Amino acid sequence: MPAFAPLPSVRYELSRQASAKIDEIIRYTDAHFGPSQTEEYLSGLTNSFDLLCDNPGMGRSWGRKTRCYIYRSHYVFYRLLDRHILITDLRHTPQALPRRDR
Repeated sequence: MPAFAPLPSVRYELSRQASAKIDEIIRYTDAHFGPSQTEEYLSGLTNSFDLLCDNPGMGRSWGRKTRCYIYRSHYVFYRLLDRHILITDLRHTPQALPRRDR
């Protein structure tokens, strides 16, 4: 298992797909649980992205290039790039998982 060091001054970026999924999470959570819970969940989710920047090897390997981290009821799929982490997708835990990249 390769060692992963924190990437200095690394930030995360969201793919279009990940951004759209976050919008869905916001709408669903707001409609079913209210704005307070929406804010709490979204804050925790974005904090988990920061945590991945500090600990890029934290998630499980999901093929050659992708890693997967679980935040509460969502899988967060991401890739380590040169100067940032790209959040590629989010899936609600009961949803079918994407195929592992090869």
